[in-house]
Amino acid sequence: MTSRQFLVIVAAVQGVLLVALVVLIILNRWVRARRRAQLDPHRVELDAVMQRWVLGQAQSDDVLRALARLPAALAIDALVTWSARIVSERWQELARGLEHQWWARLVRASSRSARWWKRLDAARFLSVVATPHDVGRVLRLLRDSHPAVQIAAATTLERVDSQLLVTAALEQLPFLGPTVQAYYASVLKRARPAVVRHLQLLFRRLNDPRLPRIIEFAGRLQEPALREGFTTLATHLDAEVRSQVARALGRFPHPESVAALSYLVQDDAWPVRAQAVRSLGMIGDPKTLPLVREALRDAEWWVRLRAGLALTRMGTTGRNGLLEAEVGADPDARDMARLILGLSPQALAEFAA
Repeated sequence: MTSRQFLVIVAAVQGVLLVALVVLIILNRWVRARRRAQLDPHRVELDAVMQRWVLGQAQSDDVLRALARLPAALAIDALVTWSARIVSERWQELARGLEHQWWARLVRASSRSARWWKRLDAARFLSVVATPHDVGRVLRLLRDSHPAVQIAAATTLERVDSQLLVTAALEQLPFLGPTVQAYYASVLKRARPAVVRHLQLLFRRLNDPRLPRIIEFAGRLQEPALREGFTTLATHLDAEVRSQVARALGRFPHPESVAALSYLVQDDAWPVRAQAVRSLGMIGDPKTLPLVREALRDAEWWVRLRAGLALTRMGTTGRNGLLEAEVGADPDARDMARLILGLSPQALAEFAA
């Protein structure tokens, strides 16, 4: 076989594969279009039944039958969409009815699946129709290794009042990414009393390596009852704990918060000083202006940046402090003041966030 014949064979094979790929794409689109045409009437029927049920013109059994005609994934999507539009009493009635549906039992069983997307379906389903009998399943999903499953499972806490689930969610916090932590904070606000009680217990575990992450999460809740716990931890031996405390105290305007931050702004660790001066700017107490202006001459660039941004939050006196530093004798403070004064309002808002 010559090299030319070999190239012709290769070209022919590639041509056949290209044609097969085009045919596969066309078939895939045709199958999807046909499936959509078959399912659309069932979706329309479900929406109509749901609307009648909301108005009291249909029974929950009618809704269950309409849901059973859809694939499980589409039924879950419909339940998630409608859950925000229906009062809790009517929705709980539907949730109890779904406990006995064969397809719903399969979805619940997929909470143990080896495939994360199956576990996600289970978590999304339970996030809107969970009952007290599902506590064990939700507990397993809260401890899942996939962030999407964790987020979906956390939403279940709005439906099921369980101290066990709240405790499990809080114990899981130090192992979660920042995005999942932020979502947990928004979800757990509904279970605030139980969350606050458990966080106060966690604050007492001074040697717990997870304490910095716990404090970071607690700060997101902005719960006044936790302020005293934050100020108590301001003298913790771990610099990361003190840094998180300094960051959190900015959300708690109070004389004790100002006192703790005035102490932390002189900390040996520069991340603690940076967070402390940032929080002093958020509180905006005029008495702390000398401390913030002093931080503008700090040896660490990040502390000086936070001090400059904090001064912009302290009104006319803060801006005057920047103007004085701009023509002052300290070169570091002078450079930072020029940088801050040269920023646009939009840039200031973004940096100061």
